[in-house]
Amino acid sequence: MLEVIWHARGGQGAFTAARCLGAAAALSAGACALAFPTFGPERRGAPMRAFTKIDGAPIGDRSVVARAGIVVYLDETLLDGSWDAELADGGLMLLNTRRAVDDPRVVAIDADGISAAVLGRPIPNTVFLGAIPALCDAVSLEDVHEGIRATMPARLHEKNVRIVDAAFEALASRPDLPHLGGLGQRGGDSGTGLFDLAAAVLLEGEGSEA
Repeated sequence: MLEVIWHARGGQGAFTAARCLGAAAALSAGACALAFPTFGPERRGAPMRAFTKIDGAPIGDRSVVARAGIVVYLDETLLDGSWDAELADGGLMLLNTRRAVDDPRVVAIDADGISAAVLGRPIPNTVFLGAIPALCDAVSLEDVHEGIRATMPARLHEKNVRIVDAAFEALASRPDLPHLGGLGQRGGDSGTGLFDLAAAVLLEGEGSEA
């Protein structure tokens, strides 16, 4: 199973990204997926987490993820010294930052810069949807395209696909980065997976909009 923990602030689109990744796996890759958020104080800008679980078989465990193969920080200000407690052995932390990070477990991505180049303002969530297929085989770039089309309004498709492609190309051109592999046995043929969206409400303000 691939488990992903998304750290962000309310309104940055972490749950949008979590659900899109789950849809990408289930709709195109034929896996089973689960996506859900957890919130602290319900206000824009408050710290929140979202989770994605992807497996080749139906997922019975609906609990929050304690240690994940991929941990994503959409906002660097949320990072503290205990971040590695959530990272599974051999996992990767993806960090939205412009600075270099001297830790082989950390993949630094200028997600604000990549998204701003397309949208005119920084909305980093879908950047990480392009990063994940560059780092593991659980979903492909084409799967993520399908996830965007399945979960976002049509007016957002073109720009979000461009963001995903730019992020994928940025990481695929870095041969020093580790690769996590895939899921093993898939749940079925392409397009036959099961996506269980545990919280179906798309929060206002989430998603990469122009």
